Amino acid sequence: PNEYVLEFQKCLDSTEALEWKVIKGVIEKELGGKSINSVFESIDENPLASASIAQVHSAKLKTGEDVVIKVQKPQIDESLKA
Repeated sequence: PNEYVLEFQKCLDSTEALEWKVIKGVIEKELGGKSINSVFESIDENPLASASIAQVHSAKLKTGEDVVIKVQKPQIDESLKA
């Protein structure tokens, strides 16, 4: 039904990005408490994209490789289960 399509479309559209300190905390938690600087040479604090579930940041690993990090927004699991 069309009303479902319209509602689900909201999940795909761009959303406001979370503050860097929130995203940094999520990344460090996923790294097992390691600091970002122990793995990454740099991370762009400004996201390339932000959606309802996650946002994406460009980064460079200590090995010199350019990568993109997809960071799931906090508490999204609870939102999806509701």
